[in-house]
Amino acid sequence: MGFLSLKATSSSAPMAAGRERSLIPVGMSTILPEAARRIRHLEQTLLAVLAHGGYDEIILPMFEYLDVLAPGLESELIEKSYQLVDRTTGRLMLLRPDATAQIARTVAMGMMGARLPLRLCYRTSVFRYEREHAGRDREIFQVGAELIGVDGVAGDAEVLTLLLECLSRVGLSSFKVAVGHVGFFMALLVRSGLSSEGQKRVEQAAARKDMPLLEELLKRDGVSRSTGRVILEALELCGGPEVLARGRKLVGRDRNLLRPLDRLAHVYERLVSPGRQAVLLDLGEFRGFEYYDGIVFDVFAPGIGAEVGGGGRYDHLMGRFGRTAASTGFALDVDRLFRAIDYTGGAMPVPVVASTTGRPKRVAAEHRRRRSRA
Repeated sequence: MGFLSLKATSSSAPMAAGRERSLIPVGMSTILPEAARRIRHLEQTLLAVLAHGGYDEIILPMFEYLDVLAPGLESELIEKSYQLVDRTTGRLMLLRPDATAQIARTVAMGMMGARLPLRLCYRTSVFRYEREHAGRDREIFQVGAELIGVDGVAGDAEVLTLLLECLSRVGLSSFKVAVGHVGFFMALLVRSGLSSEGQKRVEQAAARKDMPLLEELLKRDGVSRSTGRVILEALELCGGPEVLARGRKLVGRDRNLLRPLDRLAHVYERLVSPGRQAVLLDLGEFRGFEYYDGIVFDVFAPGIGAEVGGGGRYDHLMGRFGRTAASTGFALDVDRLFRAIDYTGGAMPVPVVASTTGRPKRVAAEHRRRRSRA
């Protein structure tokens, strides 16, 4: 972990018999006071930006019943979740593996009434089993936001604008947000004639950007050479408006492929300005969660070998719990964001909070107090 912390490894303390054991569960950390102050400051700054944008904080339960939350989770995530038996009911419970599914379940099951739209934010930890050699944490600190009940370009642009504001406010001086559309790549795979199993294998290879494996899979499944070339080229199209022009040339008049490109163009127009060069168009961007079904995006920063955060549209997720609603959102990995700020030499500003008049105000006294303690 990037925090100043005590982090578990497979051999943190010796045992008498010559074997070694960890004092802290592998993939977990104890965050020490100096870092804890900085982490809380980072979280509070993010939450203040979200509150100023009209997003209300929700606190989610750490445990969920497996049979209740499972419709919102893909099988791979369920396999990575920590499970235990509820001593009272005998039912299987999950240690929270994903906050978005929890919020979708909460809203769909009427726990917040019928009023839409809803603007919700959270800070929480999610827990996922990762193999030790994968180098990933098993407890992931997150701050996120969800916009429920706003469809179309307006909703996509609102969430992305909020994300950019969050990254700017916490002092991340260098980053890129890669924006794509799940529907574009999925339509390419459907047009290729791949079976559902073949599509899944190709998706997994594409998500890892494993181009040699992807090329091999396309050949093995009988995809024509010309169609395969389009898929491979589309995955590597990343940049500015020229990406959309090339994408349109690749797909011709196929409306199933032109529609997502049109949506991307409209969202991009709302985000890009002379002073904002952080947004890229990426036709190979479709994230790893199956519930995404529209505009998706990831945040990348120098010095961090993985995305700092990301999100997208998941209009069909709530329907798995019995109520449909247009939905989109994002989550930031607090540990990776913390490391990215340090790497790029950024400095977090005084938090901004929503005042009673709706205008931001700075909490200077609190900031001075924190600096005197650091």
